[in-house]
Amino acid sequence: MANCLARDRVQTSPLRRGDRMEIFESMADKALHAVWAAREKILEVMTQPFAVNYKSDQSPVTAADVASQEVLVHMLQHDYPHIPIISEETTAKPYEVRNRWKMLWLIDPLDGTKEFVRGNGEFTINVALIADNHPVVAIIDWPEARVTYKAVAGKGAYRIAQNHVQAINSRPLTQPCRAIISRSHRQSEVEWLNSVGLAEHSLSLMGSALKFCRVAEGEADIYPRLMPNMEWDSAAGQLLIEEAGGKVVDLHGEPLTYNKVDLHNDGFIAVGDWKTWGPYLHAHDAFSK
Repeated sequence: MANCLARDRVQTSPLRRGDRMEIFESMADKALHAVWAAREKILEVMTQPFAVNYKSDQSPVTAADVASQEVLVHMLQHDYPHIPIISEETTAKPYEVRNRWKMLWLIDPLDGTKEFVRGNGEFTINVALIADNHPVVAIIDWPEARVTYKAVAGKGAYRIAQNHVQAINSRPLTQPCRAIISRSHRQSEVEWLNSVGLAEHSLSLMGSALKFCRVAEGEADIYPRLMPNMEWDSAAGQLLIEEAGGKVVDLHGEPLTYNKVDLHNDGFIAVGDWKTWGPYLHAHDAFSK
């Protein structure tokens, strides 16, 4: 289920592009502090036994999901009380309300809860700021490694570790390509890779939004996600990859948009080198008609 926690009042003041970029940069810095505070709550839960409960769709939820959600919502609403929040953990407002919003936060307080429960460390915190239906700020935090990925529209993509900030870039496509896919849905995605002539690919399995990060920093070339997912699963990763030089499209080859009537995505394909991948995928009928 989705959630929206915020007042219905919405910002209405128009801003010039340069002003917007500077404001988004400042908002990214505020979001970083919220994400790092949520990280500590998650790591604290990891140090002790915790229960695993299940939502109506049978997806797991833990005290770490709840604690991270509480911190993120509290801090983001404190700093930006009039920007609505859509989150994984509660219920979204009707579209008749949401379609008036020019700006909102999309958050997944713990992406990869299954991996968190398994103890393999492949889980993230995802926060994206959406403006006019497109991501303009992205934060993906990897608590286990204490590594954070950040992007702001027009400002590039960065990896932050031990107070060191490093610009990251996706890489030009090489052969054999490096594909990365979900641990949970790998059969259909392996079949798809084979169907578009990528049988000789090098394949890695990984949980959560870390797959976006691998493409963005040039460690993988393509990440197909063919199963339905939610907007908070893709928003931060999309901006991170695009600011690193890649592209994320839906299964028809079109850009993803956000705060839709239905908050589901049918699927997406993320690539690091669209100049090469775009013609290749079109030539191999990779997109749904």
